[in-house]
Amino acid sequence: METNGSSAPEASLDDPLEPGSRPHVRLEDLVRGAAHGPAGERAPAGPAGERAPAAPAGDGAAGEPLTARLARRTVRGALYEPGPEEGYLRCTACAHRCVVSPGRAGACGIRFEQDGELRVPFGYVARHYVRSVETNTIFHVRPGARSLTFGMFGCDLRCPYCQNWKVSQALREPEGDGEPIDISAADLVELAVAAGCEVLASAYNEPMITAEWARAVFTEARRRGLVTALISDGNTTPEALAYMRPVADVFRVDLKGWSADQYRTLGGRVEPVLAAIGEARRLGYWVEVVTLVVPGFNDKEAGLRSLGAEIARVDPDIPWHLNAFYPRYKMRDRATTDPAFLVDVAGVAYARGMKYVYVNNVADSVRELSHTRCPGCYEVVVRRFNYETQEVLLSGGACPSCGTRVPGLWGPAAA
Repeated sequence: METNGSSAPEASLDDPLEPGSRPHVRLEDLVRGAAHGPAGERAPAGPAGERAPAAPAGDGAAGEPLTARLARRTVRGALYEPGPEEGYLRCTACAHRCVVSPGRAGACGIRFEQDGELRVPFGYVARHYVRSVETNTIFHVRPGARSLTFGMFGCDLRCPYCQNWKVSQALREPEGDGEPIDISAADLVELAVAAGCEVLASAYNEPMITAEWARAVFTEARRRGLVTALISDGNTTPEALAYMRPVADVFRVDLKGWSADQYRTLGGRVEPVLAAIGEARRLGYWVEVVTLVVPGFNDKEAGLRSLGAEIARVDPDIPWHLNAFYPRYKMRDRATTDPAFLVDVAGVAYARGMKYVYVNNVADSVRELSHTRCPGCYEVVVRRFNYETQEVLLSGGACPSCGTRVPGLWGPAAA
């Protein structure tokens, strides 16, 4: 697919950002045996229904690398296959499809080879919060419901404006937040249920590189009647999407740009993200897409129009969120996004057939584009302010004025 006049380069084993490449993260401090418990006892194999080994006494001692602490909290992965050479493994959790050499990790820094198998994160969280589901920039799923959102460490991309960089980039940044919180899948879900949550979401870092843990948590969440959501950068694979689909309801994607150059800056490619949006929709996920509009990076109107067209080509019912940027992380020198520009882009997207376009992060100046409107009569059917639902007017998932159905996972909160 062509993007803004240029296409992505062909895959190359010399380019660590291309699929099938050799890993470009070297974990020199990952000692052999770190994934074993005390006295050399091996962690249980297989991701389904198991716990990672308990951390040894003194875990997190001064000077111990985060990678070593995380390596003890692993199980055998599910998303990998034999590599092109003996002793090598190919990870299939993200679109890098890293070929992982013995004793080394992939681009994410947290999935690594040991004794002929891929070890993957399990049995901990880096952080978790209970907030409204809308704070995950999901508007068509149980509006007004509470959501427990959790995340782990590591990421397959390296976005210089990441809001959660102290977790997602913790293995690359000395200022990262580096203490894992040990917890079982059942206990994490119990926290959500006790807090009155209807939704449980994996976010803060890229959930697909910790898919085995997310699947264990989501399996328990589904058993307790919760809606489950992946808050993803979309740089994933059909294998990972199929692996998560039996227990995941929502795939909320960050579509970060339209050109090869933009995604190269972030450490990825645009084509897998667009493909993942289409594949997730085909598999039956509820999909919403977010584009953070960063001045001087991805704020060309023609490029944003092309993104809207790509989303509409998959399904014009997919909600598209245009979010304003605020200076953070390595882009503190940038200005905030002009709200009027976002309104203009949203207007063009509506004019070209998209049915649900939102402008976020600018609640004080743009309120009307936070609401969900009926595509038939344009009446407000869900009213919001600053990521909080104020009023749900839907009747059985339909507009009360004209009866037009509004797609989403509305559930009891919107009945």
